[in-house]
Amino acid sequence: MKWKYGGWRAVIGAAVLVLLMAAGAWHFWLRTPLTNARPALWHMEKDGREAWLFGTIHAVPSDARWLTPAIKKAIDSSDWLWLEVTGLEDERASLTIFERLGRSAGLPPLPSRLDPAGGKGLRALVTQNAQLASGLDDYESWAAALLINARASAGEGFSSRKAGEAVLTAAFGRAGKPAAGLETIEGQLRFFDRLPEPEQRALLAQAVRDAGASEQLLTELYRDWSQGNMDAIGRLFVAGLGQQPALRSMLVDQRNARWASQIDAIMTRHSAVPFIAVGAGHLAGKDNLRSLLEGRGWRLTRVQ
Repeated sequence: MKWKYGGWRAVIGAAVLVLLMAAGAWHFWLRTPLTNARPALWHMEKDGREAWLFGTIHAVPSDARWLTPAIKKAIDSSDWLWLEVTGLEDERASLTIFERLGRSAGLPPLPSRLDPAGGKGLRALVTQNAQLASGLDDYESWAAALLINARASAGEGFSSRKAGEAVLTAAFGRAGKPAAGLETIEGQLRFFDRLPEPEQRALLAQAVRDAGASEQLLTELYRDWSQGNMDAIGRLFVAGLGQQPALRSMLVDQRNARWASQIDAIMTRHSAVPFIAVGAGHLAGKDNLRSLLEGRGWRLTRVQ
């Protein structure tokens, strides 16, 4: 399989796009992304332990400037980096996992997994750009949805290499500080792989419907993130997921609860100061990671 649409990071980023598209979060009034950003950052304290908590997005404008003095200071004062997942730079290994989980023999053709309106949309999509949905019949519905979104969002002036995970990994690497993942790449993809087929097909149908609107979505998300507007991010990520309870439970709620337990347990045993960076949507809305950590006795202070 030849990758021409932004590589593995685009596929992981597509998982975020899927969540936003499922929420029906579309606002098109902003056309020019802001380049000077002040995304939200928190300092955490409990029983003499401390940490930094930061929300990321997976793609930013190629000229975005978001490493503010406050974030740089937090990086400098941290001993290690915690991300949702590490190892994305090893594209060969990551794609091997994706191919193993995402491909299956004997699947029905992609159009037959869509209702008549979805099939019509897929035909229109192929007419506009045959590459967006080519070669996907052998992929499970969730994997096809991620690939369509990754392909559609490529070339829109946004870069995953300028976004949180890549920039933070490089900064900690230059300083000789280690990085750890709260999850593995395989674990993240299995969240999608374990979804019931109806939910997978709902993701596929949404990906087809919204393939032409990825620029607007990325722009809206970047604007809210760059302004540190957590209420807006919460609405984008979570509001519409009430209509998709299986998605919300598996991709948001269960993970937030698991991360809160991991972070609390690890920091109880270690005095090193971590810089914790997870998707910004996990820090907003009901039962977000921040509130779960506060429920475990952590005092969070927003510093940016």
